[in-house]
Amino acid sequence: MRKNILILGHDYTTQFIDVFNQYMRLFDTQYFAVTVAYLTGEPNEEIRKRTLAEEVIFFNLPKKKIRSLKIGAIQTLLKLTREKQFQIVVCHRYKPSYLMMWAARFCKIPVVVSVMHELGTMNAVRRKLFLAAFARKNVLFAGVSNAVRDDMQKSLWFLPKDRIITLYNMIDIELTEPQLFNREEARQHLHLSHEDFVFGNLGRLVANKDQATLIRAFALIKPHAPKAKLLILGEGELEADLQSLIRELHLEDSIVLTGFLPQGFRYMKAFDCFVLSSIQEAFGRVLLEAMIARLPIIATRVNGIPEVMGRIGTLVNAKECEELAKAMQTIYTLTQKERDALGDEAYARAQHSFSIPCFRQQFWAVMPACVQFQTIPHHESPDVPE
Repeated sequence: MRKNILILGHDYTTQFIDVFNQYMRLFDTQYFAVTVAYLTGEPNEEIRKRTLAEEVIFFNLPKKKIRSLKIGAIQTLLKLTREKQFQIVVCHRYKPSYLMMWAARFCKIPVVVSVMHELGTMNAVRRKLFLAAFARKNVLFAGVSNAVRDDMQKSLWFLPKDRIITLYNMIDIELTEPQLFNREEARQHLHLSHEDFVFGNLGRLVANKDQATLIRAFALIKPHAPKAKLLILGEGELEADLQSLIRELHLEDSIVLTGFLPQGFRYMKAFDCFVLSSIQEAFGRVLLEAMIARLPIIATRVNGIPEVMGRIGTLVNAKECEELAKAMQTIYTLTQKERDALGDEAYARAQHSFSIPCFRQQFWAVMPACVQFQTIPHHESPDVPE
């Protein structure tokens, strides 16, 4: 009989669908039956199709039911857990983890894995008190980077450090790469000419992404890079402020804010260089998408980003406009052959350190013996992200 696995998430925003699919790929369907459950959000057939699990459950819980005591949500999870007798439950973000730890008080689950995707998640005193009381030995905590892991170890100092681990975000290359538009298609969609040299950024327009510094850096190089354009894909609360900055710098013809584009990663090959200007980034999954698109990458030296980048690309200090501009100017002046070589190095980095086969080995290496009933191929160990 196959063992039942649950992957539990708060909602079905695009980035989390990809993450849930990453975890789903851990489990050979010969041995496991995987259920993905979304706490909030109405049933959605498109989301069901994009979620690769055998069973997809939309609890569609009102937000008030996952606030305060959350008794109704706990009862819902407890019913499902008793019915399925899950061997492993993987929870993403704090609220699903909180609810499952309550359910696990009344229903035996060999292993609960609580994955945190942001820094500072465990700083609140109430959360520390809850985890001190409810985090039994069958609960493992994971950060999506060493930076997040270290942050949790500092906050949850009362837990053994070997119960707070790193489980990197990964990218399903076989699934992702075929979805990319080729360069010509992507540029047609984005109304770019063949001659444009495009710096690209993909992310929410919020303070942590700091596109303002990227815009100012672009303004510094534009007089020396006449073919350069900057495209920023995404939406957010700072859109009006960024548009105002673009007008102030008289760059309306060279900088485009596209707004939200569904599955924005598909347009990556329209870019000649990807730039991530964040001032805080727990991991930076978008970097993996840029690697799969074989792009030269410039990113800031913050939190989990250096772990993702390793020795590829260019790292600059956050909020250092002139340093970022210098790195952009360097990429602009390279030959196409030199940029292609940088892109190939980035692609190899994703393959060797952030692919699904790498993740399988990483995950099963840290699972307790009680759940290691999966036959794991004895390949050479994958590269460990630096």
